Amino acid sequence: MTVGGDLLDPAAMYPAGEVGVRSRFVQLASGLRVRVVESGAESAPPVVLVPGWGCTAWIFHETLVPLAEMGFHPIAVELKGHGFSDKPPSPSEYTTASLRDNLLEILDALGLEKTALVGHSMGAAVAAHAAAASPERVTAIVLAAPVGFAGVPGLPLFKALTPPFAIPLLPFLARRWLVRAMLRVVYGSSSRATERDVDEFWAPTQFPNFTRALRHLLHEFDWNAPFPRLDVPTMTILGTKDRLCSAKDAERYAGGAGTAQPVLIEGAGHVIFNEAHEIVNRAIADFLRGVAEPGYILNHDA
Repeated sequence: MTVGGDLLDPAAMYPAGEVGVRSRFVQLASGLRVRVVESGAESAPPVVLVPGWGCTAWIFHETLVPLAEMGFHPIAVELKGHGFSDKPPSPSEYTTASLRDNLLEILDALGLEKTALVGHSMGAAVAAHAAAASPERVTAIVLAAPVGFAGVPGLPLFKALTPPFAIPLLPFLARRWLVRAMLRVVYGSSSRATERDVDEFWAPTQFPNFTRALRHLLHEFDWNAPFPRLDVPTMTILGTKDRLCSAKDAERYAGGAGTAQPVLIEGAGHVIFNEAHEIVNRAIADFLRGVAEPGYILNHDA
């Protein structure tokens, strides 16, 4: 399928054709099936990456192979309602607690007794709640542009525009130009979305119940939850031009011993894994290596 044309065929979506990246489905105890996309040796230290609202594993396409080359086993998980994973229709499936439990179920299905977590946007909130609920399973956590603790600008308007009676219309309203416009808002001044980015973000709208799931998340997820107590080493990465997650909130995201100073990326917006992947990848790798050594605290200059 030509990039920039019609909806990408599912067979052409990431990671199709990517060297060193593989995808598979795992069955959860709840009966749901979710997709994971991974790279690296399975014997390497695992790092579970959790995408945010509306995102697939594509958000980590500049991260999976680099982290594998730095000695980790990165695994991007598509939470229920997202990407190729199952999309249950009930609104109750998209509460904060339900998404937290979904992530913990995925760790069970992957056979991961302990892992590092890297969450982006809403995925950072889901990862934080999972780490707070089961700290014994989390070696460290990276919160990249976290959303879900300080509200979302414009959320009341989006809720008003998506009442229950509008649900059948949402697939017809999810047009490519709308996706491009939304990406323009969430990118900072350091870079812009490519046509491939637009196509990959737009492509899941063809899947049944995808827009329904995103609508339910807007209404059911708690976007203003108190930040949970984290007893694991924590690092926060933020862009200075992020319109959804202000850099001034960085100090609220504190963790246990081994917690690093926030990493601030000048000019980057909300999509930092695309906008500043080299900086983000190196910061994650250095942090995870550092907390693996007892008593070592990694600091970053702002």
